[in-house]
Amino acid sequence: MEAKTEKLLQNSNAQEFCNICYALAISDFEKKHIKLLVKMWNRAVQMNVSSLSRENLNQLAQVEVFTKADRIDLEEPPSELRVRMMSIVEKDNTTSRSHAQISGMLTKLGFIHENEVPPLGEWAMGGMLAIDMACPKQKIAIEFDGPSHYLKSVGTGDVTRLENGATKAKRRFLERVGWKVINLNYQDWIDVDHNKSEGILFLKKKLSDAGIKL
Repeated sequence: MEAKTEKLLQNSNAQEFCNICYALAISDFEKKHIKLLVKMWNRAVQMNVSSLSRENLNQLAQVEVFTKADRIDLEEPPSELRVRMMSIVEKDNTTSRSHAQISGMLTKLGFIHENEVPPLGEWAMGGMLAIDMACPKQKIAIEFDGPSHYLKSVGTGDVTRLENGATKAKRRFLERVGWKVINLNYQDWIDVDHNKSEGILFLKKKLSDAGIKL
């Protein structure tokens, strides 16, 4: 393993360093391969910032959040890189029409919540994986998962109901830091989106199934 690690360190570029760190983090292998992760991270954060794409910055920001939940200490990124990573956090927190619609219905049901809630409180990078709708007091997280959260069928390209690695990793992360997570599949929402009363009943059942009393 050591020989393979050294070969990776010698032959990888910025994209590959970030890819390896991200793959280890979302697959939940960061503890099993902590030495590899730390070495890849150290090399990635020392790369010239201009060589890192937006995707690379996004990957590094998520790796830092995931590893914090697992109490893995990584080297602090240089100040210039930290600024760039923070800019990704700020740009990524957007709200869809369905999200706003669901939030309004939850309010009518009496579920007191906030939108785009950093799961780790005041820690700045925690906003990287902001919760769509959350009740911080009860630590209940509601995630509305659109098409990008699911795998596509090989050949047809149709969106399946199988969650992708990033979606699974976020739920695992939230649960590890103490949140109860409710995932709402956009495909289920489409079936009730046209009918307000059905939408409210759908959300009420989701909350009830999770043991949440209104």
